[in-house]
Amino acid sequence: MYRKGFIDRYLKNGFEFDEAVSEVDFALDVLFGFSYKNFMLGKTLENWQITKYQKVLEERLSTRKPIQQIVGQAYFWNKKFFVNEHTLIPRPETELLVQETLVLAKEFENPKILDIGSGSGCIPITLVMENKNIIAESVDISVEALEIARKNALFHNVHDRVNFYSSDVFENVTGQYDIIVSNPPYIPLSDKDTLAVEVRDFDPYNALFTKDEKGIEFYERISVEAKKYLSGYLVFEIGINQSELVQNLLRANGYEDIRVINDYNLIPRIIISRYNFNKT
Repeated sequence: MYRKGFIDRYLKNGFEFDEAVSEVDFALDVLFGFSYKNFMLGKTLENWQITKYQKVLEERLSTRKPIQQIVGQAYFWNKKFFVNEHTLIPRPETELLVQETLVLAKEFENPKILDIGSGSGCIPITLVMENKNIIAESVDISVEALEIARKNALFHNVHDRVNFYSSDVFENVTGQYDIIVSNPPYIPLSDKDTLAVEVRDFDPYNALFTKDEKGIEFYERISVEAKKYLSGYLVFEIGINQSELVQNLLRANGYEDIRVINDYNLIPRIIISRYNFNKT
């Protein structure tokens, strides 16, 4: 059973064709460095590779566990990052957060950036890889997630340029930052049953859900506490239908120059603002 056979197994289990192709090619690449081009050139998998992938495929189809968690890696910004059950799987939408932050960072000679909610560490690691002048710190309440983030920093050889440490939002944070970025939990717990099984049952609970019914408790907390540490921009990734809510709480807390950036599906996804220190 080769690539087509693997894809057919997905299709027989209710997956869409594009998703099936994407997951098969992703897993074969991560596990064996085997690409679609290899198949086109007539190369074949060895028996041990077929056996190993069949086990991965069976786990994916029988449990619906995300393929990234099964193979232990995910792509972000065309780079590989280690992931596990303690880290969110990086989403394409978060690349937009990185993209906009890199643009803002150009305004500062040696931008100091704080990332709240490290997860896999993909945000600060990508930022320092793309801009050699950035000094980054990143905090997370999950010790297990921080272990993976540090592993990724070491893998990408930027472990001396990103400082990961434990903190419940700003609890252990000191100093001033030119930019504070965050992709915090923003899904109300009441929406849990509407999520895909892969998200609902396998992504880390604390990285997804909020206790409030609007999903904005962390935006409010960060907006209020960030004033003590911020000398420039506050950048958020937001969920669907949260744009107006987050903009309103930012204005209520003295933030100005608020801009909303749509993602590739034209959904408001990134909010950029600056705190007005002169506002009374």
